[in-house]
Amino acid sequence: MIFKLAVELAAMMNVVVANINIDPVSLERLRGECVKEVKRLNGAFSFDDAVSWQKGWEENE
Repeated sequence: MIFKLAVELAAMMNVVVANINIDPVSLERLRGECVKEVKRLNGAFSFDDAVSWQKGWEENE
C-alpha cells in the first residue's frame, strides 16, 4: 500500500512541477513551512488544508 501511495505521490509531484516555476530557495522555504504545518496538525494535512493555507484563509472561515 505504501508503494502505491508513493507512486501516486510521485505522479502528482511531476504534474505539479511541470506546471509551475519555483526556484530552489522558495521550494526549501516552502518545505520548512510545510514541516511546521504538518507538525501543528499532527500529520493530518489534507488537500483542503493546503487550499486554505495557500489562499491565506483562517481555520474558522
